[in-house]
Amino acid sequence: MRHSLSFYRRIAGFIRPFGGLFLRSKFRLQKTALPALPETFLLISNHVTNYDFLTITCLTRRQMFFVATEHIFSLGRVSRLLESFFAPIPRPKGGQAAGAVMEILRRVKEGGSVALFAEGNCSWDGRTASFAPATGKMVRAAGVPLVTCRIRGGYFAAPRWAFTGRKGPVSLEITHIVPPEDLKKMKPEEINALIADGIGEDAYETIRTQKNRYPGKRLAEGLENVLFVCPRCRRFDTIRSSGSGFSCSCGLKGCYDERGMLTAEGSELDTIREWDAWQKAFLKQLPAEKLPAAEDGDMQLLKIDGHSRTQAAAGPLRMDAQTLSLGDFSIPVSDIVSLDVRLRGTVSFLTRDGGYYEMKKLEKKQGYSGRKYQLLYQRLQKEDA
Repeated sequence: MRHSLSFYRRIAGFIRPFGGLFLRSKFRLQKTALPALPETFLLISNHVTNYDFLTITCLTRRQMFFVATEHIFSLGRVSRLLESFFAPIPRPKGGQAAGAVMEILRRVKEGGSVALFAEGNCSWDGRTASFAPATGKMVRAAGVPLVTCRIRGGYFAAPRWAFTGRKGPVSLEITHIVPPEDLKKMKPEEINALIADGIGEDAYETIRTQKNRYPGKRLAEGLENVLFVCPRCRRFDTIRSSGSGFSCSCGLKGCYDERGMLTAEGSELDTIREWDAWQKAFLKQLPAEKLPAAEDGDMQLLKIDGHSRTQAAAGPLRMDAQTLSLGDFSIPVSDIVSLDVRLRGTVSFLTRDGGYYEMKKLEKKQGYSGRKYQLLYQRLQKEDA
């Protein structure tokens, strides 16, 4: 760490009121009574928005070192400011986690508290995703209390797939505080089960119970970032959104409302969760040779080396069951060992020979659905997304 713990705590105390004002301008941040936290701890939370770190900092009123993905460290001057004032712990997307684990253990040994989002990604469908089985072993090795928390409402207030935020309630609850002596008596699998219980959230079940609303503008815009197989015509990448509505060239038309519900004539899929589950099942039942290709134009391929990025290729992007190609770059899908998505759709992948790449649009204002590449890759690897 570049500074003393007291320095980082002063910084957190300084930004907390401003962070709270910012979050209240984005959505209705709800203050709830939280139990007292230990002096030093390891906090694990579900991950629903890009503002989760600020939500946790403001509502717990505690300073923590957050585990952050590699792209945070390659933003030039912004990255240098973040490193200087917050000292985040880096973890490359698709890369090895051993370095991050060692740094987490070092920070807590020095008396700092660390927070991480075990899933590694914001939720696509409102449900908490699985996390690495080694998490329980790391928690036990840390030798500090484990704190788990659950963020509710964030999935609808700031959907990962959307271009706009919504003015709805977001809250945080502390679900478990487990002292290290109890963790020592537990197997890693038991700790993982406790974490899964503590961070587990199904946004659609919560909204059906609480009946909250999340009003905003252009509510449906960006749906094609997560929903890309039409349930009516079964074609790939034909969904388009505008305002509060969405449509397909086959004639399917629908809308997305303030409670996150979908309505479309001829479709019984009334939530993103159900539609996403359906499209996964649709891809799963197709033979590999009949899987549709994922395609996008005007793309660039960036090679990531440490915290630097250099353009390796540019042109149209295409991925089918055998090959991923972008411009004059081509690689067999079998030589890709992991493929992930950050934000709304930026795809990164790790190759068998250790290469680490990221695919983005040439024009910054243009977007594309990285989700379709992720699900296609996972279908070919016979994984669950």
